[in-house]
Amino acid sequence: MASYVERTLATDEEILAVGKFHWTYTLVSFMWLILLGWALIGIVVFFRRLIDKISTEIAVTNRRFVYKTGLFFRHTNEFTTTRIEGVNLAQSLMGRMLNYGRLRIRGSGIGEVDLPAIGNPLVFRRALIDAHRTDATRASLDASNDDEPFQDYDEPEERRFLPNFMARRASNY
Repeated sequence: MASYVERTLATDEEILAVGKFHWTYTLVSFMWLILLGWALIGIVVFFRRLIDKISTEIAVTNRRFVYKTGLFFRHTNEFTTTRIEGVNLAQSLMGRMLNYGRLRIRGSGIGEVDLPAIGNPLVFRRALIDAHRTDATRASLDASNDDEPFQDYDEPEERRFLPNFMARRASNY
């Protein structure tokens, strides 16, 4: 069965990177089961973490970022890569040695999206940045190749780029 990301790919869209939980996430889950399995809380935490791992998809395509969670109820954060303003990486000393970390993605109109600890976070971050640059370049090329340039102004050239309140004031003189 295809994943959510694969099922929602648009034409000419391809997956550049997939974020996977690091193996330490599974190790911590088993530690909960071993240490607190005798108490019901260890079993509950273990299965909760396992379901989160199974039901989470994190991917970057050449056009968008997708973060899907949920087994029975789906919650997605999807946005085009042109809306990304910054990607922050948080890595502890252990994370640097074992190559895992958390990413925080900031964007216009989307706020911040915090990802869980994933393996190879620098590769995923690089894929996000490359997709953003490629998508931004494509958008600027599409805008420059428009068939109808913005040439039909009825206003004098000196008032063309003024805000409305300044243009009215300029027309009074």
